This record gives sequence, structure tokens and C-alpha cells, in this order.
Amino acid sequence: MTLSNHDYCHDVAAVLVTYNPDLPALQAAIAAVAAQVANVFIIDNASVNFSLDDLSESGKESAAGWHFFPQSENLGIGAGHNIGIGQAQKSGAAFVLLLDQDSQVGAGMVRRLRSAHDKLVHQGSRVAALGPRYRDNDNGTLSRFVKVRGLGFALLDCTTDDGMVEADFLVSSGSLLPLAVIETVGLMDARLFIDHVDTEWCFRAKAKGFQLFGVCDAVMTHALGEQRKEIWFLRQRTVPFHRPFRYYYIFRNSMLLYRRSYMPWRWKLADMLRSLKIMVFFGLIGPHRWACIRMMAAGLMDGLKGLSGKHF
Repeated sequence: MTLSNHDYCHDVAAVLVTYNPDLPALQAAIAAVAAQVANVFIIDNASVNFSLDDLSESGKESAAGWHFFPQSENLGIGAGHNIGIGQAQKSGAAFVLLLDQDSQVGAGMVRRLRSAHDKLVHQGSRVAALGPRYRDNDNGTLSRFVKVRGLGFALLDCTTDDGMVEADFLVSSGSLLPLAVIETVGLMDARLFIDHVDTEWCFRAKAKGFQLFGVCDAVMTHALGEQRKEIWFLRQRTVPFHRPFRYYYIFRNSMLLYRRSYMPWRWKLADMLRSLKIMVFFGLIGPHRWACIRMMAAGLMDGLKGLSGKHF
């Protein structure tokens, strides 16, 4: 689909972090975002399955400049975003759009996020980040935004008149951040490596008085988990499954965040219950359940020890 000039945002730079991606999906992702932003910075975490030559056609017909930064080792999603943010600052951008290799922006998505930012600032909001809804690759369903309520996470429907929902945290991929806010809040915590990087930054921003918003008419396509299965667990549901090592980072980083004073107690309690459900569910039903249990246990122990950074 050819986008109009109206969809091009001259003051937005995109940062896309890759690690052994699916090449056709990555090429499509680059082509889609390159039509909507001024620059695309691709930060590759030492992939072994592709090179710059494989990407040379992806953004060829777009107005954006695109730039490839291969790393000598896998630094993780947080460090990758930080490298890209630094490049966005050097380019003179006012906003950075964070993406991962499993995400493809929808038509007009960046413009809608950018316009929502201006509207909210005009209304007096201190905007840290704005995020789109994401359409599941497998079943086409649209996500909802999240707030912590009681001892759990509430999913918010897009029922507001202005098409925006205030959320407690956003998925990093697809989120638009003003670079001026990053200067106040700080960069992503690279020590977390992969999981909870976005959660930590969002609550750090909220602790400094900023707000986060979901924009209902901004949509991207996003994949959840390495595989999905239809199973019966109290009811029929579709569940994303990760490779076992991911549960190490999920559990370790939860433990690390429980120690941080700016992470609200309501989130800590809700996440503890969520972690317990994950442990029971994937320990009883999931594939490779013993490997998953070992990774969860190792993550809990290392989190209690205060260990961070890359483990595998």
C-alpha cells in the first residue's frame, strides 16, 4: 500500500532491534516503517542468519534514510534500543519509535501517535510515551491497553470519545517516545537484557510524573511468543509459548523490580500472582515443562541474589 505524504513524520526516527530474524518479515517491517519516518536505525544483536546485503532492498523506495548497526555480540533489547536512541538524538529527531523484528506498523500509525501526542500536550498532559493497539499475527484480534487494578491487570477497551486510553505501561514495540522525555527519565535499563525492560521504564516515567497513553486508531501487527497453541485450561484459550530460557529472564527481572521503590506495590502484587499462574500453568501443561521449571527456578534464585545482565 502506498502511503500519502500526510502519513510521513519528518521529526520521528524509528529504532528496530533485531536478533536472528525471519528475513521476509523483517524486510516487510522495514519497508512499512520507512514510509512513515525520517530515519530507520537497525540495531542488530550479532545475528548469524542475515547481513546488510539481505536488507538492501527493504527501504529502497521510501523517503527515509536507513542505517544498519551490527553489534559484535547480543546486547539485549534494552541496550539495542539505547544505541538506536543515541543515533536518533544525533539525527535531530524529536521523537523515537521503538520496534522489534516481529512488529509491522499499520498505515498511518506513526502519524496517529504523533498527532495524539500534540493533542494531549495541548490539554496539559505530561506524555512519556504513546502506544498503538497490536493485531495478533495468528488470529487477527486487537489488543487492549492495561492498568493495574486490585490484585490483577485490567484490560481497557477503547471506548473514550477521543480514542485515547491512559495506561499503566505499554509494550515497547510500536511505542512513540519524545526524546526530551528520555533526557529526563533516562534510557532503558540494559541490565534487564530482555523481559520487563518496557515495564520498568514506564513505571520509572510515571514515578517522575509522566503519563502513558494508548491510541486506539493506531494499529500495528505483532507476534506474541515463539509459538501459539489452542488449549483447555479452565476454558478454551490461545496461549503464547516462549522458549524455556525466556522464563529465566521473566522471573529474574520480576525479582529485581520488586526491590525498586518506584515500582508500585499494586504492580508487584499483581505480578507475583501472574508469575505464580505462569509457574503452575507452564509447569503442568506447557511443552518442555521441566526445562521451563528449571529456568524459572534459576531466575528466581539469581533475582534474589541481585544478578542482572545477559545470562545465556
